[in-house]
Amino acid sequence: MSLEPGIPASAPRGIDESWPLVGRDSVIERAVSAISGPSRTVLAYGPSGIGKSRVVQAVTERLVADGWCVLAASGNTALSAVPLGALAPVLAGDPSMVAASGDPVALYAAASAAVRDLADGRRVVLAVDDVSAVDPVSVGLISQLVETGTLRLVATVREADPLPDALIPLASSGDSTRLDIDALDVDRVAELLTRVLGGPVAHRAAVELHGASHGNPLFLRELAIGAANAGSLRCVDGLWQLVGEPVGTPALRDLIRARLRRLGDDERDAVERLALCEPLAFDEFTRPGAHEALAELETHGLIRVDESADRMRVRLAHPHYASAVRDSIPRLRALSLLVEQAEVVASRPMSAGDELRVAIWRLDAGRPSDPGVLARTAALARMAHDRRTAERLAAAAVAAGADDAASLLLHGELLWSLGRADEAIAALERAEQRARSDGGPEELLAAIGAARADVLGGDPLGSARGIALLESLERALPSQAATLALRKAVLLVNLGYARDALAQVEAAASALGEHGVPQAMLDLARAMPLATLGRNDEAVAAAERAVAFAENDGTAFPLRRAEIVLAHALISADRLGEARATLIESLHEAIRDDDELTARLDEFMMGQVFWQLGRLDAAARWFRDTVGGAELHGPKSLREIALCFLAIIAAEQGDLVRARDLRARVVDGLDEEHAVAVVADAWIAVLEGRPDAAAAMLLERVDVAEHRGAVGIAAPLLHHLMRFGSRAHARTAAERLARLAETSDSPALQRRLAHARAEADADAVALRAIGAEWESIGCALYAAEAFASAGQAARAAGHGREATADLQRSASLAAACEGARTPLLQFSDGAEPLTPREREIASLAAQGLSSNEIATRLFLSPRTVNNHLQSTYAKLGIRGRHELRV
Repeated sequence: MSLEPGIPASAPRGIDESWPLVGRDSVIERAVSAISGPSRTVLAYGPSGIGKSRVVQAVTERLVADGWCVLAASGNTALSAVPLGALAPVLAGDPSMVAASGDPVALYAAASAAVRDLADGRRVVLAVDDVSAVDPVSVGLISQLVETGTLRLVATVREADPLPDALIPLASSGDSTRLDIDALDVDRVAELLTRVLGGPVAHRAAVELHGASHGNPLFLRELAIGAANAGSLRCVDGLWQLVGEPVGTPALRDLIRARLRRLGDDERDAVERLALCEPLAFDEFTRPGAHEALAELETHGLIRVDESADRMRVRLAHPHYASAVRDSIPRLRALSLLVEQAEVVASRPMSAGDELRVAIWRLDAGRPSDPGVLARTAALARMAHDRRTAERLAAAAVAAGADDAASLLLHGELLWSLGRADEAIAALERAEQRARSDGGPEELLAAIGAARADVLGGDPLGSARGIALLESLERALPSQAATLALRKAVLLVNLGYARDALAQVEAAASALGEHGVPQAMLDLARAMPLATLGRNDEAVAAAERAVAFAENDGTAFPLRRAEIVLAHALISADRLGEARATLIESLHEAIRDDDELTARLDEFMMGQVFWQLGRLDAAARWFRDTVGGAELHGPKSLREIALCFLAIIAAEQGDLVRARDLRARVVDGLDEEHAVAVVADAWIAVLEGRPDAAAAMLLERVDVAEHRGAVGIAAPLLHHLMRFGSRAHARTAAERLARLAETSDSPALQRRLAHARAEADADAVALRAIGAEWESIGCALYAAEAFASAGQAARAAGHGREATADLQRSASLAAACEGARTPLLQFSDGAEPLTPREREIASLAAQGLSSNEIATRLFLSPRTVNNHLQSTYAKLGIRGRHELRV
């Protein structure tokens, strides 16, 4: 299967085979230690499909390897009334035991003798799957055998099923261990999918499948198989993407329906209402017997009750219960339930949220509300961050006759937030035509134009067109100049016009005033120009004020929009850990709310964070997420920029062919608008042996950035120049950075200046100091490069011991940089180079993975992993993985 960008992969192979066990090492280790030590019983609890049986199987495999005799039994509801139905097959070698089933004393004696014969001197453990369904005679005998020390017990207990009475004394004793098998988190879901699919999975796909499955491995498997069969799980550019909603298999639906089949009429009615209308308040179930039915459903774990709000609300326990039930409800009954539930809620005083729910139910029932109500509820759904529902209601409003400019504007903005740019432009053009024909207010015309400019800015090379549109609106609508200036500032920053962008914001400030909502909007608008000007502390402070305002009053702008700006400012300031924390939370919320634009920006900036940290493979994964998501959902501009970053990373890893291929996929002319395209071209030129040409490219772009006041762009460009390995280039970079430093006291700029000066002077002490500083903020690649140069400088000065230490420290840091082979690292020849496999294993170990986890991920044995690690330690001159992490 191809995993290289640009080459499509085949459909997933083996996806419907047995999946590997992931994320359970710690619980397996705990169980083995317990049963091998003080615990007579180990009971594994969890819902169906969570992996209890797989965990117990892994535990027994470990025990067999340790010399135990393992006996296996299984509960079966159909055999639960048959005496010894569970244990007779296990101990069938002794007919007298079955014959003695009516005499407890004789039964115990026969069973003990049978176990001793099977054990042949070994310790014995009995593994029982679904112990709650084991027949009472078998349960009683198991309890006796455990109590007398004849064997030990490892068993699974299904959630909401009672433990058999005979086992309660054992389970409550001090020498019993309880294992709660938890759902897999997003990272473990991503790891599992990557191993099954044989290639990386887009973070968004992992998050969506995690949300749909609730981290349940069985549900995850059936959802992935269903998505693959439906063609919605696709490999695009070597990255598995989920297109559309996760769809389960018939097997999953049958599994859920089997669990619901035993429901009574009242319980089924409640489940069907929830499947169509959840969540519902407790008092919105008006059918006689409904409340008793809800209590029974809660006992069996089929519903969840939320008491955190002012009214008790009820949901189904799992989202796929809803889809399985909906598929089984006859259409006419579904329509009847929807209409009935809408009437129940509408008959009482309604909140805005109630009005939204009623509108959705009536729309689902084919009886939509009037256009005004639909448009109003679409706005409510957007405020609740439910963009798909909001767009559906807005589209219904327009279809029902809400053809006014405001409704069309709302629909266009929603389409753009969902990544449907062409449809958004069409809706916004209709909105503008309607506004002009109706003589709409200038505020409305400005809002429509600003929305159109935003969509244009999402196209490659579209920022200039967006600016031209806004400038024409400024001339036509002078009273709206301040509002339009704030939008224009964003597009100017995209093009690197930092000084002009800030001037636009300050002009708006003089018109809007600096208090309340205008102050927050100005803080939001100032942050990015300030960051681009290299005024990092001011940028972060402004963005933090905007975030604080949005957290308390989200009416001016969404919180996630402010968080995006804050993350940008933090990245510019080299505060990468804070940026990462901000972005990952924002990304998961954006995925949950179908906010495609925010999700794409979050993915892109996560790539920037990991790139600056020196985690090149991790950065490439995020940039591939950006490319794939932008191709499916937009904005297309981020696809081009992310491709440039991928080309840079390939060059930093020494892969010229791949770097060229990636750069060739970028739209022509991007280098005129975005410096990152020039950086990609320069790195490719370095690999081609043309460092002087590369330097000329960067310096030409530095001149442009400096002219526009974009210190935050010029400084990183000069840092790249310094990294090309020539002291002459480093000297030029230092001189130009010193000039920039006269206009900015940014610590990020000062750090790059110190590095360039130390490199230009071959100053081992200064290089060592800047390497330590880079390392302290997590930038491992820049630190590795600084220590490599320090080692070279120390060796040239005849300080052999210091040179060796510097080069070993460089190699240790580079091991965590996932294949980095930059010019400065090529000088670190004092330490024996690591092989690609050693670098891969060292990188995973540096991230904190155990040898077993690394072995599982790379399909190696733990012994092979440890051998590679020992070789790595010897080459790097370190004593263990704790120093590797350092």
